[in-house]
Amino acid sequence: MAGIASPLSLSPVPSTRGNPRPPAQRHASSSGGGGKTTPRVFDVGTAYKKAIEDDKVPHPIAAILALVELVEASTASTVTGLASELTIGRQALINSQSSLGVRAGCQLWERFFALSMGGEDFPSYKRSLISQGRSFCAITAPQCREKIAELAVGFLRDDCVILTHSYSRTVIQTILRAHKQHKRIRVYVTEARPGCLGMRTHQVLTANGIPCTVVLDSAVAYVMERVDMVLVGSEAVVESGGLVSSVGTYQVALVAKAMQKPFYALAESYKFLRHYPLSQTDLPITTKSKIPLEFPTLIPNSHPPAIGAHNPLSRPTSSTPQSRSPIVPGTPNVEAAGGVKENRVEMTKEMELINPMVDITTPDLIDFIITDLGAPLSPTSVSQYLVAQFSS
Repeated sequence: MAGIASPLSLSPVPSTRGNPRPPAQRHASSSGGGGKTTPRVFDVGTAYKKAIEDDKVPHPIAAILALVELVEASTASTVTGLASELTIGRQALINSQSSLGVRAGCQLWERFFALSMGGEDFPSYKRSLISQGRSFCAITAPQCREKIAELAVGFLRDDCVILTHSYSRTVIQTILRAHKQHKRIRVYVTEARPGCLGMRTHQVLTANGIPCTVVLDSAVAYVMERVDMVLVGSEAVVESGGLVSSVGTYQVALVAKAMQKPFYALAESYKFLRHYPLSQTDLPITTKSKIPLEFPTLIPNSHPPAIGAHNPLSRPTSSTPQSRSPIVPGTPNVEAAGGVKENRVEMTKEMELINPMVDITTPDLIDFIITDLGAPLSPTSVSQYLVAQFSS
């Protein structure tokens, strides 16, 4: 993959001032009784959660920011000691967060740390690590999204209809760029349960004057014949060239393939991950259950709520003369035969939690992966790029 720049090809840059860290996250000392000092332990998980609160920060960048803060808080006096602390910090992040984007960010920082070891004195080396890490997160990472939008907008012709799934900052940025170029774009977006992030996409697009319609996840095949292309974002791109994204992306890709609609994925290069899942069950599970979808053990004399019956888990929001039963929020009454209205019953929170949050779209279903590395890549090219980067 000659000619493609790695996101890890960072050169020394002047230190950029980031957000000041709260005192509780510094490796400071606090005085107790008798003049003794107790060092405060840096919590890399807390630093990650603080970083991910920013809507513009994706999982890999939040992980890198947390590790940069770990370097800042470190009291190690040697490269070996710092490397040991970073190894523990990375493992703590990976163990506590199921997102493959976190793993991608940790891999990226690990490789950068290994390649940046030089002959300079340790304090200068540490300052350089912090400076380049913060510069990458604050400057280079946002530029990746800009480059992708610049490349992807060329695929969007005037008067085209796009189907997108869930919520993707890069997809939204691409569509907004096309809109600014006065291209007439119309968008279908899936509801994307259980998080319903498609509603967030709808809100952003309609606020910017772009016609957008929310469709049920189960209506993808119904609307597919009306669209010109499918455009989705990603959480990670794995070694096979497969795409890890919001659950439901795989079935969207299957329908697109069956109906011969182009399927394009947008992915920043810092989301590339050296991981080779062989099936859907190889992805991290977000629940405590060892089986993503398991059959419940029925308790004697217990039955699921019937349609139209009172649901003890629902919250009453309104009542009508026709029906005084509690109505589940967001689920209007269904009119049955004879004009009698019945309440729909939604999944409980417990039912949602045993479902996966992401799935993997196999490379054979993806036409192109548009990245910040230059020309759009085939899934095979992404696989070759990953192998080349991590074998050097």
